[in-house]
Amino acid sequence: MYVSRIRVGDIEILHRWDGVADGPVVVMAHAMGTSHRLWDWQVPALEDRYRILRYDWRGHGDTSAPPGAYTLDQFVGDAVGLMDALGLDRVHWVGISTGGMIGQGLGIEHPDRVASLSLCNTTPQANQAYKDFVVERHRVVRESGMVPIWEMTDRRWFTEAFAEAANADYHAVREVFIRTSVQGYIGATSATAQLDYKDRLHLISAPTLVLGAGDDPATPPEHSQQIHERITGSKLVMLPGQRHFSNVEVPDQFNPPLRAFLDSVS
Repeated sequence: MYVSRIRVGDIEILHRWDGVADGPVVVMAHAMGTSHRLWDWQVPALEDRYRILRYDWRGHGDTSAPPGAYTLDQFVGDAVGLMDALGLDRVHWVGISTGGMIGQGLGIEHPDRVASLSLCNTTPQANQAYKDFVVERHRVVRESGMVPIWEMTDRRWFTEAFAEAANADYHAVREVFIRTSVQGYIGATSATAQLDYKDRLHLISAPTLVLGAGDDPATPPEHSQQIHERITGSKLVMLPGQRHFSNVEVPDQFNPPLRAFLDSVS
């Protein structure tokens, strides 16, 4: 394991290496309000074969959080810049939620840099309901910080039973979330509110896994279906009854299809 920060454009990006030194490189990108730690439940399933690069994207974790609204083009540019800075030509990209949006952008705009895509619990387009939700979140976070945002969100991310039990895994994610910079959260949600990749998904040529959750109010099953239908040859796997952070709640269900897909393309 190796953790460091590296300058990429106008920010310093926290990144972490795990796994084997000579394995295929897998880059893992996290969700809104979290950090690279959201993948702690997946690393044990991959580290025996893969060289795993996790990073905190703009405004999150221990990466810089500059003022102002961010854009998805910036997130994609940061990802390419990080790959360039680390000397990585092509990677297997695994992204959940916002990390999956960044993966879509890479697959569309930088196909030569992506050996495969795993797009988990994500969506290709921001609808009006999501845009309205972002406006409300901005109001709340400016007034009261990140804790009430968590309370608005945890049952979108976890099943009722998991949220009620509030075990150590639940609290691990909560602690990362409430530490997120208010400025970073506002900047990043401003970017995702402009998401509009749906009509360009057919441009993705990389082998793609679409891994969705069957009871996900944040990115409902039909969003996974839309992505799957528009990317030729993609593989769709749904986890029945699960919500947005199925990777945390049921890693025993999430990890096998992810590992099987990566093994099949690497």
